[in-house]
Amino acid sequence: MKKFHDREREMSQLKELQRQAFNDYSRFAVLTGRRRVGKTSLVYKLMSETQEDAPGLYFFIGRKTETILVKTFVQEAREKLNEFIPDGMSTFRELFQMILEIGKRKRFTLFIDEFQEFDNINPGIFSDIQELWDAYKKQTNICMIVSGSIFRMMEKIFKDEEQPLFGRDDCTIKLRPFSTETIKEILADHKPDFTSEDLLALWTITGGVARYIELLMNNGCTDVKKMIHYVCSSGDSYFVDEGKKILIQEFGKQYGTYFSILDQIAHGDVTQSEIEGALGMKNLGGQMKILEEKYGIIKKKRPIGAKEGSQTVRYEIQDNFFRFWFRYIHRYSALIELQNMPALENIITNDYTTFSGIALERWFRQKLMESCRYKQIGGWWHPNGVNSKGNRDDFEIDIVAETLEGDVEAYEVKRNPQNYSPTRLDEKITEMKRRIFRGKDISKIGLSMEDM
Repeated sequence: MKKFHDREREMSQLKELQRQAFNDYSRFAVLTGRRRVGKTSLVYKLMSETQEDAPGLYFFIGRKTETILVKTFVQEAREKLNEFIPDGMSTFRELFQMILEIGKRKRFTLFIDEFQEFDNINPGIFSDIQELWDAYKKQTNICMIVSGSIFRMMEKIFKDEEQPLFGRDDCTIKLRPFSTETIKEILADHKPDFTSEDLLALWTITGGVARYIELLMNNGCTDVKKMIHYVCSSGDSYFVDEGKKILIQEFGKQYGTYFSILDQIAHGDVTQSEIEGALGMKNLGGQMKILEEKYGIIKKKRPIGAKEGSQTVRYEIQDNFFRFWFRYIHRYSALIELQNMPALENIITNDYTTFSGIALERWFRQKLMESCRYKQIGGWWHPNGVNSKGNRDDFEIDIVAETLEGDVEAYEVKRNPQNYSPTRLDEKITEMKRRIFRGKDISKIGLSMEDM
């Protein structure tokens, strides 16, 4: 049996909701998160652990006609609930009502996967669910969980006041990629003597997304060379198609402009004006805002302590995999069209040290965040500061973190510990203290791959 990693907190939330549904009256949970993060596996695990006391139904909303979907779901409901359900149903409304009737005398979990796809099949289904759920909720004992991967659609369905299902869910759980400790644990299961380089490669390429890690581990890709080779194994490799498959569904017809913006950001933290200059386009603020606020794919980086409206804003892609995909797969799509995968593999291998250096910094930020010891974590930079020799200089500190108690720590991140210069970090801290954290003692710490 496949080992199940992490997710204790989310599992305990779902179990509590299920307990309430079975002992009190029906409950409704919404599970969101990017594709491949492990939503379906989580609910399957929940249903398998409780199947002796209460069955679990799984409805996957594929892009088929409503009649064909209902026929499949009738079969699933008959088998799992061991109840008579007549043939001839053609609408989800009819089936859902019958399931709710069964819920008056039986406890069970109903899991509807890729729930947002109902919008492509028959948008009226959302109103049907709302009407029937409101009528039956207090008389039944069903734990209903719906999940969806297209963020903008799930937001619209449950957070838009004008939509029928607004406010109907009892809880929303957003499933995130694995923590740094879980990634270590998974790699150790497959390669007990793993190196920091192996760990950094796994993080750099997958960003902790469950399905990507599973693919690499199941194919014996436990070091940098094997991972890059697997990604470049063929023009139709899983990783080659993945970015486009996910993001075109999110962005729809507007994907061209969004892809161009993300391509620029994937090559380093950049400002909006730099992106507009590189693309020869003006007024991209609206698209940048949508990418940040609606999709959560990019985020603003301001120097720690900078005010909300400050102009010193850079952008970064939040998701490691998308950062990797835009930097290599999207940018070198011409090579993939020509099936010249060895050339792509060569490009990635040669650039990997530089690219993974930024991922290493993100690894340590993530670790600090997971420790729950800090009230703010960020970077700090200032162009045209003055160094110890009185010369103009650009100053940048990789990570600055303020603890809950108000202590401040400054971190310099280097792949190789020998490249860390405490003297240079001191200079940067002095410059930073002229602007923020005046009069505070600031701990200076060098971090390298040895500290992962």
